[in-house]
Amino acid sequence: MPAEYPVDVSKSALLIIDAQKVYSDSASPLCCKEFKSSLDNINKLSERMRAKGGTVVMIQHVYKEDKTDVGRIGDFGIDGLWNETNAFSQFDEGLVQDEKDIKVSKTRYSAFVGTGLEETLKSRGIDTIIATGYMTQFCVTSTTRHAHDLDFKVITPADANDGPDLPEVPIAATKAALNAAWSIGVADTSKTEAVLARIA
Repeated sequence: MPAEYPVDVSKSALLIIDAQKVYSDSASPLCCKEFKSSLDNINKLSERMRAKGGTVVMIQHVYKEDKTDVGRIGDFGIDGLWNETNAFSQFDEGLVQDEKDIKVSKTRYSAFVGTGLEETLKSRGIDTIIATGYMTQFCVTSTTRHAHDLDFKVITPADANDGPDLPEVPIAATKAALNAAWSIGVADTSKTEAVLARIA
């Protein structure tokens, strides 16, 4: 039976994963067709969380110029897209940020690997996360599953993430498969409007 988690703002955090130009710029090989609509939903969620005094975490995937922190993704030859000197690694201008947001830089698909994020959240008494962002296929799914395994209650709104089409696998098919899997054993996949209604 699918879970439907309540959102107690004092115990919840919104994670905004990699809302960067590598996914929004039409010149990027990883440009996402639904970036704008998903980012609009992310901004709605962050606005509500901030207004209620909740925790918002801005997560950025970025590597050092010398590539000493790249890890195994370097085996696939795409790590340069997130190099700190590449404009694609910067946040998209449409992302609404606030000086009170927690800032996290990561070098792995999961936002919990090597970042101290688990400890930061649990020290604040947070037991529920709302996972949003990019790419659906990698960082969003890795963070969603990792958070579940760390015993956070996970909400991953179906319309607040996106990814590019991959060879022979359109993003719509990927989302359908992931949301089906998440909803039966990993995360609450309610859409943004339903989650907004729960943020009290």
